[in-house]
Amino acid sequence: MKMRRTTREKIIGFIIRFLIALLFLSPFFLSVSYSFRTDTEIMMTKGVTLFPRKAVLENYVWVFKHVAIFTYLKNSMLHYIMIMGAQIILCSMTAYAFAMFEFKGKKILFNLILFSMMIPGEVVLITNFLQVQSWGLANTYLGMVITALISSLGIFTLRQFYMSLPKDFKEAATLDGCGDIGFWLRIALPLSVPTIASMAIYEFVTIYNRYMWPLLMANKESMYTIQIGMDMLKGAESDNLGVILAGAVICIVPVVTVFVIGQKYIIKGMVSGGVKG
Repeated sequence: MKMRRTTREKIIGFIIRFLIALLFLSPFFLSVSYSFRTDTEIMMTKGVTLFPRKAVLENYVWVFKHVAIFTYLKNSMLHYIMIMGAQIILCSMTAYAFAMFEFKGKKILFNLILFSMMIPGEVVLITNFLQVQSWGLANTYLGMVITALISSLGIFTLRQFYMSLPKDFKEAATLDGCGDIGFWLRIALPLSVPTIASMAIYEFVTIYNRYMWPLLMANKESMYTIQIGMDMLKGAESDNLGVILAGAVICIVPVVTVFVIGQKYIIKGMVSGGVKG
């Protein structure tokens, strides 16, 4: 009887999770379905239908033919590589200092970092723009990434991980003649790979979806990111809903792919740091 009840609970739990997943994923599935339809079919269809009467590729062909999508993707990937590379170095070093060293004003500085996480980016958007523009960095890759080269969340996450490391590791390394930089490079940083991986996946989604700051800093099409480039479809082809949906699907696919592949690393990263403060 107990086994039967457990099996029933598992089946009910699976059905509930499946329905919730279906609810959240249904807009994406519908977008994919409608992107394979002609504009005539989209406009003439009454209600919502799951499958097109006749699937066509003309919307995707138009996007790849008339939109410099690979240039936009390249720019987005370059932004991610530059930002993530800087964050791995700067955030990990800062987090290591807060976790391992004692210095005057440590708590105040760390609280200021936590406080900065609560400030919306839009609040400092104009001041950042004026400052970066005064440096002559408009329409440059450095200007488009400079405001994101260090992350308060990254510092906090890595600090929590470094504080969870056993003190025996540090003492043993010190006895072997390993200094602070050596311990960070040879032991702490390699052990933090799961945390960095989860941070990298989260940052990929954030950086890939950035729109306002790249839009302010770039006025040349060759500097557009994927989000800006695809948004241009609304102006150029505002009446062609199939083309707009095809562009949206193309934008979504890389993010979904990275998240599906890396979701286990997100969980590992969250668990590896523990909750030690």
